[in-house]
Amino acid sequence: MSTSLRFRWIFLVLVIFLLFPFQKAGAGQTTFGMGVRKHSAAQAVTPPVGEAPKPQLLNADSTPTLRYPVSVWESSISCGWLDVTRSGVSYTVVESGRAGKPALKRFAPGEVQHLLAPADAAGGEEFEVRSGEILSIQIVKGSLLQVTFARRAPLLTYLPQDQWGTVEKPRQFMGAAQLNLAGTMAIQRAMQEFDSVLATVKPPAPPPLEVSLRAEPPTVEKGRPVTLVWNSTNATSLDLEPGVGRVAAAGGMSLLPQDSTNYTLTAIGPAGAKAASVYVTVTAPAPAAVPTLVLTEPSAAEGETVEVASSPLVIRGVVMDASGMPVVTVNGGSVTMRPTSAQAAQFRSDPIDLQPGENKFEVVAVNSAHGHAKVTFIARLSSSPPKAQPTETSNSRGLGKAEILSLLKGDVPSERIAALVKERGIKFVPTPDDLKDIRGAGGGDDLIDAINQAPAPTRN
Repeated sequence: MSTSLRFRWIFLVLVIFLLFPFQKAGAGQTTFGMGVRKHSAAQAVTPPVGEAPKPQLLNADSTPTLRYPVSVWESSISCGWLDVTRSGVSYTVVESGRAGKPALKRFAPGEVQHLLAPADAAGGEEFEVRSGEILSIQIVKGSLLQVTFARRAPLLTYLPQDQWGTVEKPRQFMGAAQLNLAGTMAIQRAMQEFDSVLATVKPPAPPPLEVSLRAEPPTVEKGRPVTLVWNSTNATSLDLEPGVGRVAAAGGMSLLPQDSTNYTLTAIGPAGAKAASVYVTVTAPAPAAVPTLVLTEPSAAEGETVEVASSPLVIRGVVMDASGMPVVTVNGGSVTMRPTSAQAAQFRSDPIDLQPGENKFEVVAVNSAHGHAKVTFIARLSSSPPKAQPTETSNSRGLGKAEILSLLKGDVPSERIAALVKERGIKFVPTPDDLKDIRGAGGGDDLIDAINQAPAPTRN
């Protein structure tokens, strides 16, 4: 073989050897048309999907927003934040590849900020679209998410923020999309199933806080205790006011309120704060029941002055009380008691020497509830015997009309007064008007019969 022919063969082998890699690489070339990148069938194979990254959750308690770091390719390639909400999607540019590389704009944690695109981009890279205006959300070319709306169809890929500065050309964009397919598919799912994705990133709600407070009893007389009982669930601290302070999660205590009080128990826990209140009504103590006190000798009512012909004077009377036997004193001194029942007794003082003129006496009966009855009168000692009342008689032990009326007004049973009349008699001559007055004061037929049947008194 000639030298010229050998040279030609060597040159042909070198050309084939040098051109073969370029022809093989040609199968992976991309073309562009109508602003959408076209890939060969070899590149359309879906790369393996890794673990989906979780988005940043903003405004969790008001307008929940799922924020993803992305790179978007439309009129140019830019990087920024894609915010997904229930109502729509918005994209905010932080880095744009159209006119150089502006300084990276940082976001404060927990804030949603919408920054304008660089001025020379005329805002064309950003978008904000409501869910109802989106025509389609789909994965195209194996690893790109295309969102179609209002004659626009930007392509986007999940791109961690620390990689934003590495994507400036289409080939870098496509490479990043293949590496971050899991994140891109997570964005697609967030747009289509917002609440499901939100549930995976939103912290669970704390257990509900419950608190209760009651008073036993809710109404008490002043001076008597009341018991407060409370319970709580999922509380870390409880405060009972007024005047108590920190208490256990459940319990009770006895208090002695002097006035009507509104008690409030405030519970604090992971779910916040909650209060329960109870109003305790404090009433004035009921007045103590007073005994019935009637003086029979001398027959004197409160504040009266009686004429007494001789000295010494023995004061007699009847005392009654439903709670038991009262204690009777005359001017502070004790008397002799003769019980006639468990609730009634006759009493008699020791002889009391009188001074000429007026002598003041105070007869007091006190029961077990500290209720007391009092009769204060003046005994005037005169040299002449007192003038007899027309209807009074010489029966000193008998009951007068005024005494019978006083006993009836003191709620002494009619049958009990009738028994006293039968036992002691009367010292007045009853007239029809007298009987009418006694019946009007509550006297029954038994008392009227006893008065009518009493021995006829002898006038003085």
